[in-house]
Order: sequence, then structure tokens, then C-alpha cells
Amino acid sequence: MAIYHLSVKIIGRGSGRSAIGSAAYRAGEKLRLVEKAAYRAGAELRDKDAQMTYDYTKKQGVVHKEIILPENAPPKYEDRETLWNAVENREKRKDARLAREIEIALPTELDLQEHIELLREYAKENFVEKGMIVDFVIHNNEGNPHSHIMLTTRHVTPEGFGNKNRDWDKEENLLIWRENWAKINNRKFEEKGLVERIDHRTLKAQGIDREPTIHMGHEAWALEKKGIRTERGDYNREVQRRNAERGAQKTEQEQEITSQTNNDLNASKNNHGDVERKALMAAKRNLRELEQHLKDEKATQIVEKLQEQRTAREEAEEIAKPINELWDNYIPLDKELYNFKETLEEVNYHLPSVTFRAESIDEHIKNIETLQNQCSILRQRRKKAHLWERQLKQDLDKEIENAEYKLLVSRANFKVRYGMTPEQAPEEIKRLEEKIKEFTDKRNQAEKMIPEISKELDNIEKEYQQQKLLAQTRPDWELIEKMLERWQKPPESVRERLRHERINNRLNLITDESVEKIMREMEREHAQEMRDSLARSLTERVRIRERERERSRERNRNRTIERSR
Repeated sequence: MAIYHLSVKIIGRGSGRSAIGSAAYRAGEKLRLVEKAAYRAGAELRDKDAQMTYDYTKKQGVVHKEIILPENAPPKYEDRETLWNAVENREKRKDARLAREIEIALPTELDLQEHIELLREYAKENFVEKGMIVDFVIHNNEGNPHSHIMLTTRHVTPEGFGNKNRDWDKEENLLIWRENWAKINNRKFEEKGLVERIDHRTLKAQGIDREPTIHMGHEAWALEKKGIRTERGDYNREVQRRNAERGAQKTEQEQEITSQTNNDLNASKNNHGDVERKALMAAKRNLRELEQHLKDEKATQIVEKLQEQRTAREEAEEIAKPINELWDNYIPLDKELYNFKETLEEVNYHLPSVTFRAESIDEHIKNIETLQNQCSILRQRRKKAHLWERQLKQDLDKEIENAEYKLLVSRANFKVRYGMTPEQAPEEIKRLEEKIKEFTDKRNQAEKMIPEISKELDNIEKEYQQQKLLAQTRPDWELIEKMLERWQKPPESVRERLRHERINNRLNLITDESVEKIMREMEREHAQEMRDSLARSLTERVRIRERERERSRERNRNRTIERSR
């Protein structure tokens, strides 16, 4: 039985994906990603080229793969590795939209060659003629044929990729692509004389009273084939059970109505009152069935609403996660910078006193050594004096006495001032020199690291504010903001809380000057897009505030009227 499934996804760096990795996985090939480190977030790759290999050659179920180029595309893009490396290197932003992926269920009524022809015709009419490069792959895992179509997002010229084509992002394109896929399949069924048809519309739009199931996906499908129950499988089984019950109730109801109608026609000839009673009972049963049907519809609506909320929460989490990672990277760097600054202040405070003490001890030791040498010279002169040089001996004795007294006083002053004897001075000077060397090394390290860490913090701050501005242009900004507030909860200690508040003020205080600076560093088209989005977001917020004020004024007027009554 032919089924309809067509979903469109975006492959982007904001969700941590790469175009060449996705292409390698879908084609079951080994592709090498070569990109400049400026396009990556890893700090260890900042000053060299990054090379990464995606090897999916052991992937099962790949039955066909093909690349279709527009007329003006370079022929080298027929090579899958060359094509998607060119896509990766053309995008500069860390949250860039790299490619668009369309996942399509293929009809089991057609064989592989017919699948290929069907996809070629569909791709050329809807994508290639509009200027997109198409890379499509057909998978068939245990009787589940489907195709992954990857599309480029930029204009392509003979020289390479140009600007983004925003017309391809319009929502009406999705409706056209879905309708065209149904038309081309039905045309193929008609050519083969098959009665099967598929419809791109929802069951409700087709007027079918049946609850829709959800798409299983290849992972859940494989698990279910092995007998392992999955959440999606359980949900579909429950939907099928409710549909079967609804169908049985509807059949039973139709039979009862038919039977009741016949009985009423027969009984109307004999007993008019009995007919009225039976008609009333049938009406009550129909009313109960209608109430049950409404309950089922309400339950379906609740499930759909919960699924929409879950999807919105997951999308908001994908946007908030890289912003929070920048916050988490900022905190340890800020602590490290603070520690280096404290170390530098401590060194600048203690180093002069330690240096002065070492120099002062060395100077006093030299004075003491000078006095000791002087005493030694005088004693030698006294020893060499002759017996008849009595007056010279007396003079030398006085000089020796004065020199010894000065030496004694100098040693006493040294011990009082420095708390040690002159003999202990060399060891103390050595200790002080080691201390001076340690302080000097710390100062040199701090003076080297402080500018580097400050530059890194500035880069993180700029990236954080840019991501925050982009997030503020989204309609689910309030949900993203609540997630960030929950993840960035202030710590309990007073010191860490103060640090948290300081970081929060620095990162989240986005001034007009910082906005203009971010705009200047962005590409012109992205900057204009952000300006337009910010303007729309600001207009919407002003409109919401005005509406809230009007409601508040209306409530106040109503309360005033109630009091006057």
C-alpha cells in the first residue's frame, strides 16, 4: 500500500551538524572534511587547518546515490567530497545553515529503477531548475525504501557558491514540494495501471475521520523489526487501536441505524408508540457515541499540542545550548584572569621589600667584611713592626682597638636588624634570591597570560552577545531566555554570587555601541537581516506592551464601575 511521507529539515552548525558528515552518512562513503579553524569552535585548532574524516563505508542499505548539477555549476561539484567541502568553507558563521534535507518515503509498488527515474524527474522540476545542487541517496532497509535529498542553500556560479537565496526559505515552497511529490507519484501509478493513489493533504483536509500516526524513522523501524518496542511504535499502535475501535463503532452504528430503520418501518404499521421509544433510545445512543467521538478528538488535539510544545522546546534548547556553552566557557577563564591579577598584585606588593632586604643584607655584609679586612691588615702591620718602633706599635694598637670596636658594633647592629648573625647571611641571601626568582617568574607569567585571557574573554563576550541578538529575533525567545536563566542559576556562596552578577552584567548588557560593532563585523546580508529582525522584534514587543497596558486600563475601568455600583 502506497504511503505518503515528506519532511524537510535544516542541516546547520547551530545544532552541531556538518554538511559533509551528513552527506557521508547518507551515501555510506568515507569523506574528508578540510576547513579553516576560524569556522570551528575548538580552541586547540585556532592556528592550524582542521581535518576530519567521516567513514560510513560499512553502512547497510544504500542502493543508489547521485548528484545532479544545474547548468552553471562547476563540474568538479559532481564529486561529493569537493561539493560539501565547498559548502562548509563558504559559510563563515558558527550557526550557519549549511544545507536543506528532504526525507521522502518511496512507494513499494515501484522497483529501484522506477524510484531513480521518479526522483530524477522530481529533483529536476522542483530544485535543479531553480539553481539548487541536488545530492540524493536511496536507502532500502528491510523493505522500507526511502530517499534523502540534500539541497544547497546558495546561488551557484561557474566560480563557486555566491549569496544565499532567501526565496528558497519561503513556507509556500514546502506546500508546493509536497503537492508535486504526490502528483508525480500518482501520475506514475496511473501510467502503470495501478489503483493506488497518495495525497499530500492531512486526513482532516481530506475529510477522513481517522487519527494520523507519526513517522517511525529508520532507527525505530529497525528496533521494531527486531521485536524491540519503541515509544513511537507504541504511540502508533495505540492510534491504530483507537482508529480500529472508531471504525468498528462506526460500522456497528451504521448497522444499528439500518436495522433500526427497517424495524421502525415494520413497526410503524402496528405500534407507533413503540417506534417513538426505540427512536428515542437510538438517539441517546447516537448522542453517547458523539460524546465519545468528541472526547477522542479532544485527546488527539491534546496529544498534538503536547508534541508541538515538545518540538518547540527542543528547537529552543538547540538555540540556547551554544549560548549557555559560551557562558560556561567564560566563567573559568574569568576566574583564571582574576587569579593572575591577584598574583600580579601580590608580586608587585612583596617583590620590592624582598629585593630591598636582600640588597640591604648584602651591603651590610660587605661593610662587615671591610672592617674585618681592616683589622687583619692592622694586625699584620703590628706584627711586622720592629722593637725600636714603640710609638708606631702604640698607634697601631689604638687603631686595631677602634677597628675591632666598630666591627663589634656593626655585627651587633646586623643581628638586631636582621635577626641573625653575619655567618647566616649567605643562606638568607640565597633564600631571598630564590624568592625573588619565584616572584619574577610569576610576574612574567601573569603579564603574559592576562592579555591573552582578556582577548579570549572579549571574543567570547562578542560571540555571546551576537548569539543572544540572533536568539532575540526568534518568536520563541521567551522560552530560550527561561532556559538560560534556569541553566545560569547563581551559586550559593556570596563570593561566587558576586562574580556571577558581574559576569551577567558584562555579557548581557548589550549596548547600542556593541550592537553596531557586531553588525560591522558581520557580512552585509546577515547584518541587514539582523537589523530587520531586531526592528520587527522591537515592534512586536512594543505592540505586546501596549496591548497589556490597554488590558490593564480596561480592568481598572471595570473595577471602578463595579465599585460605583
